[in-house]
Amino acid sequence: MVLLMSYYGNGLGEVTVVKAGTGTVLIAGLAVGLAAAGVVNAFNMEYFGGMKRNKSYKDIAKRNAALGGALGAVVTAGMLTA
Repeated sequence: MVLLMSYYGNGLGEVTVVKAGTGTVLIAGLAVGLAAAGVVNAFNMEYFGGMKRNKSYKDIAKRNAALGGALGAVVTAGMLTA
């Protein structure tokens, strides 16, 4: 299934099911990956570096998941316009 959306003037071109599915995986993958990486980094800085953290692991994971979702959306938009 191919949706040609160029007649709206948004420059998306072909939006296929494969591109949409890949975009969804990219957004979710980056969100989960950055959330996990942030928690691991906070633990490492606290355990090995001796630094105290001001936020809970849950807050760190939420913040990094939002960042990963935003980065995933940018990557997906770039993929769809290419």
